[in-house]
Amino acid sequence: MESDQRQYLSEVINYFWGEGTTSPESVNQGMAVIAYEALQEAQNCSAAMDFVPRPVSGRPGGKYILKQVAKIGKQIASGDTQIYETCRQRVAVNFRNQMEMAKQGL
Repeated sequence: MESDQRQYLSEVINYFWGEGTTSPESVNQGMAVIAYEALQEAQNCSAAMDFVPRPVSGRPGGKYILKQVAKIGKQIASGDTQIYETCRQRVAVNFRNQMEMAKQGL
C-alpha cells in the first residue's frame, strides 16, 4: 500500500470508529476491506434516508408532499452521496468487532 492510500484509509477508519482508532502506519489489508464494506453500507443507508420525507406536525397537505418529494428528487438527481450521521453510527456499531479483529491481523 502506498503512503497516501494508508493516510486516506486511516481517515475513513477514524471517521467511523473515532479519532485515534488507527494511524496510517498501522493500516493493514484487512482493515481496508472492513472500511470498504462499512462505506458501502453507510452509502446504502444514506441513499435510503434520502427517500424519507421530513416530519411535519399534523397531516401533511398536498403542497407539503409535493415539496418534500421534489426536494428528495433534487438530492437524488444531484448525486448527493452525503452520509447521514445516523447511518455512520449504525455502521460503526455493526462493523466494530470486525474492525477490531482486522486491527489484530485476524
